[in-house]
Amino acid sequence: MKTTEIVSIDGKQAVKLPAEFSFSESTVSIRRQGESVILEPIKAAMWPMDFFERIRVEDASLSRPPQGIAPPAPNLDSR
Repeated sequence: MKTTEIVSIDGKQAVKLPAEFSFSESTVSIRRQGESVILEPIKAAMWPMDFFERIRVEDASLSRPPQGIAPPAPNLDSR
């Protein structure tokens, strides 16, 4: 088990994380589970750049069925 120091900074507690416990993200979520305090990285809220290209499904049984003839668009010009 690793141990580390708790320090006070401006009236708040901080924990010195050893290098092997460091986060690459700048923000973490914090919660209690019993007596434990759990820190978890908050992942980016964006899809990776090539996400939709990587999820292509080639299974024909999952293709969209024919939709029939589309009805004419309504005339929105009400002059």
